[in-house]
Amino acid sequence: MKIVNKIAAFVILTSIALTGCSSANNATQSTPNSTSQSNSNANQETPSKETTPTTTNVKDGVSSLLNVANQLKKDFQSGDATKIKENAPKLEETWKTFEDGVKPKYPDQYAAIEKYLNPIFAGSKMNPIDKNTLGKLNDQLIQTLDELQAHLAQTK
Repeated sequence: MKIVNKIAAFVILTSIALTGCSSANNATQSTPNSTSQSNSNANQETPSKETTPTTTNVKDGVSSLLNVANQLKKDFQSGDATKIKENAPKLEETWKTFEDGVKPKYPDQYAAIEKYLNPIFAGSKMNPIDKNTLGKLNDQLIQTLDELQAHLAQTK
């Protein structure tokens, strides 16, 4: 009989916990939806503005990220661990400014950029830094960004 009581208590507590989580998710989801509805109404008035800035932001973002990656390449070549630790976080900061524009339109390039960017960012926090491995990853990141930049230039 004691087992039945324990199981019943567990089921009740689990139900309460899941109901609480569900309510919190619904509350947080309803706020962005209402904002999205407001934004979609604004976008209906000027539909041409929505597509052009995203493409421009992606192009500008790729260019900025390439600049940071090329600077990081110089840091790897010089072997300056301090500069690497200083400049590697800039990759992530720059990427965050335009990654949402890349993900839906260029999913393969998005995955490739993430594949190289994340280990560089994480590896730059290690002590000591594996400069050779991170340098190779950075070179692959630069190649991927060059390919994306060329693709963006063709699609204009």
